[in-house]
Amino acid sequence: MDLREQLNLVDIGGWQAPRAGVKVGRERGTTVITVGGVERTGVERVAEAALEIAWQGAEAVYLSFDIDVIDAGFVPGTGWPEPGGLLPREALNLVRLVSEPGLAGIEVWECSPPYDWAEQTALLSARVILDSLAVQVRAGKLGRKASTLPRPAWGPTP
Repeated sequence: MDLREQLNLVDIGGWQAPRAGVKVGRERGTTVITVGGVERTGVERVAEAALEIAWQGAEAVYLSFDIDVIDAGFVPGTGWPEPGGLLPREALNLVRLVSEPGLAGIEVWECSPPYDWAEQTALLSARVILDSLAVQVRAGKLGRKASTLPRPAWGPTP
């Protein structure tokens, strides 16, 4: 299966969203879920659908989290602030739900320190990573292998 067919875009929306880009994504078979779709369907159902699509024929799933999916009132330090995005609790719940089966990797982008006057965006970006890792540890998908290094290391010891 072509990688482009496995992509999910959740919370595309707002007046600034380049419509041509959304159109190309849909033409390539990318699943696009708008913020209105998240609102109507609910975070749990959106996470379930995103996971079903992402894991279809895949050996691993990678999460790329764009911090500007969250409402601009909570993340001023982004290059594309958009009113009407997800609330932080909705976004963090979505991250926890999609992280539970295990991820090959995760990144947070669009956090821009020059615009982040109160460090709110950096704090929320760090929380996205922390929640993802914590859920994976709790689910036994990360951090269960004992350290084999001859020095103190994080994680369980043999």
